[in-house]
Amino acid sequence: MKLNLRSIDLNLLPVFVAVVEEGQLSRAADRLGMSQPAVSAALQRLRVTAGDPLFTRSRTGLVPTPRARELCDQIAGGLNIIADALDPGRQFDPGTANRVFQICAVDYFETLMLGSLMAFLRQQSRSIGIKIVPQQGNWHRQLISAELDFGMDSMMPESERLNGIVIGYEQISVVARKGHPVISGELTMAQFLEAEHVVLPERERHTLPLDQILGHPGWQRKIGAQVMHFSNLLSVASSSDLIATVPARMAERMAANLDLQVFSFPVATPNVPIYLFWPIALEKDKAHRWFREFLMQTIPVLLSLPDA
Repeated sequence: MKLNLRSIDLNLLPVFVAVVEEGQLSRAADRLGMSQPAVSAALQRLRVTAGDPLFTRSRTGLVPTPRARELCDQIAGGLNIIADALDPGRQFDPGTANRVFQICAVDYFETLMLGSLMAFLRQQSRSIGIKIVPQQGNWHRQLISAELDFGMDSMMPESERLNGIVIGYEQISVVARKGHPVISGELTMAQFLEAEHVVLPERERHTLPLDQILGHPGWQRKIGAQVMHFSNLLSVASSSDLIATVPARMAERMAANLDLQVFSFPVATPNVPIYLFWPIALEKDKAHRWFREFLMQTIPVLLSLPDA
């Protein structure tokens, strides 16, 4: 059962965050414009609600318990969002902001872009973080309800509560191990259809336009193995006679280390769009808007780099 917020004095939360950040009752009281006994009384009431002592005493002041640190991480971000909502004149400062943005994406994103994206991010903020969340279960609903900040996919979910743009395009390639007994030089459609394939689960297979391409009568892949992640397609292909259809950038990035041959798809294929989308409920959140603009500016740059 969820805790009834009406049973909690929400005025206690800024007091709690101030004590965590200041480490002393006196400094927290000065910051809040309260008396020290009032701050102490507020903490005592919050201890009862949280079922935790929240702080232990040391020579230098108050030390938050692990539970208090966990609570502060969650509460401070929420208070910042509330302050932004109620103070339209307040500006977002990425240099001092402490927030973790959750991006729901397949491993294509974290394999190809996350490291470089973090390097760009650290030029503007030392405290903003990124958490990649896998596309599992009800991830669409979590995104629509703003439990997640962003999604990245080759398809835009159909929902009036999401907004998004095409942020780039991808091509598809086919990989096979070097020394493959049949495939070398140039890949033909006959070889493609004769070979065994390692594939993704059916939903992820739809992210590449093979349904359109293989819709011709008699064109159907022989599936030998199924894996969960794009990067595993390349790994399996490198150590077997199975071949894999993968995003071209992943093939280019990983082929040398995995001793793979990379082929153009044997017939012309359309480019695959890369969508960035987010909850409309977060459109006016200043931090979210700043990070959204950062992604829109940075990801196209990363996609244009030879090793991105």
